[in-house]
Amino acid sequence: MQHSLAQFPCADAPALVAFWREEFMEHGVPPIEPEPGVVAADAGFARVTVRTLPGLGEIEIACDDPGLMVDLRIGIDQHMAEFAPDLPPLAWSGADAAGTLPPSFAAARVAGCEPLGISWLRMTLAAEPAALRRFAVPHWHFRLLRPMAAGRVPIWPRLNPRGTLDWPAGEDTLLDRAYTVRDLDIEGGTLAFDIFRHEGGHTCTWAEAAPAGEAVGLIGPGGKTGPEVGANGGWLLSGGDETSAPVILRALSVLPAGTRGQVVLLVADAADRQPVPTDGPAVTWLYRSEGATEADLVDAVASVPVPAGNDTWLWFAASQEAARKIRRHGRDVLSVSRDRLTSVAYWQG
Repeated sequence: MQHSLAQFPCADAPALVAFWREEFMEHGVPPIEPEPGVVAADAGFARVTVRTLPGLGEIEIACDDPGLMVDLRIGIDQHMAEFAPDLPPLAWSGADAAGTLPPSFAAARVAGCEPLGISWLRMTLAAEPAALRRFAVPHWHFRLLRPMAAGRVPIWPRLNPRGTLDWPAGEDTLLDRAYTVRDLDIEGGTLAFDIFRHEGGHTCTWAEAAPAGEAVGLIGPGGKTGPEVGANGGWLLSGGDETSAPVILRALSVLPAGTRGQVVLLVADAADRQPVPTDGPAVTWLYRSEGATEADLVDAVASVPVPAGNDTWLWFAASQEAARKIRRHGRDVLSVSRDRLTSVAYWQG
C-alpha cells in the first residue's frame, strides 16, 4: 500500500481522538483504538490512523489507489477544518506532481436527462471508455463537477504541492456534489446516476434545464458501497429516504443469493416505486403523500423483528438525527457488531 502522512500542532489530544472516533462512526466505519491516543478506521480499500504525539497530531493514510489517496486527503482536510478552524491546510507526504489533473478525474458530457418517478432525475453522461474503466470497481460513489456560472467553460482542479487540490475561484468556481452510479456501460461510454429533486437544489435546477452536451467533470469512484452482507448472504435490515434510495436500490440488485431481510424506503409518492428483486429482502414503501414522515421511517426500521443469531447486517442513511437514532438502536438494542452496522447522515437538518 502507498502511505501518506501529515503532522500538525495539537494541544488537546483527547479532543482530537474523540472527534475522529465520532467521524469514523458517522461514515459507517467502526473505529479501532489499539492503544491510548490512537484511533483508526479500516474500510478495506484504505486505512486512516490518527495518532497523538507530544504537542502534535498525526494522520496517516494507507491506500493502494492514487486517486482515492487524493480524495481521502481532501476529506480529512475538510474535517480538520471543522475540528480546528484556524489550522492551516495539512501538508501531506508523498504528494503527486503539482499542476496536473487528479488521477481520479474524468471528463464527460451530459448525454441526456429524464424524470424518474416524482423524486429523481436520471442523468446519463458520455465519456471515453478508458475514462470509465476505473468505475468498474466495488466503489459506487463519485463527485460531479460543473461550473457554477451558466455557460462558463470549466477550469478543472489541479494537484498542489500539499497533496490536495487547488480549486478554481471567482467566476470559475465549481459546484461539487456526490452521487451514486446506477448504471455503467463502459464499452458504450455511458454512466447514469440519479439526482434528488428538491427545492433550492442547484444541481436539480440545472439538470431540469436539459443541459445536453455540457461538459462536466467526475472525480471518483470512492467511498463504501451501500447495504451489504456476507459473501454467502445474511439477514439485512436497511432503510433510507429519497437521498439514499438510489444506493439502496442498486444494492438490492447485487446482493448475494440467499440474502433475506427488510428494507424500508420513505419517498414522495407511489410513483417513486421502482422494481426490486423478488428473491431478496422484502421492501416496504412509505409515502409522504399519505402523511409519512422521517419519524415514521425511523419507527418502521426500529420496529422490524430481527431474527436471533449473529447474521444481521444494518445499513441506514437519511438525516443526521435519524442516522444517530438508528445507530443507537442497532448498537444498543439489536447488538449488531460494529463491522456490520452502518448508519450515516446523507444530509443535516
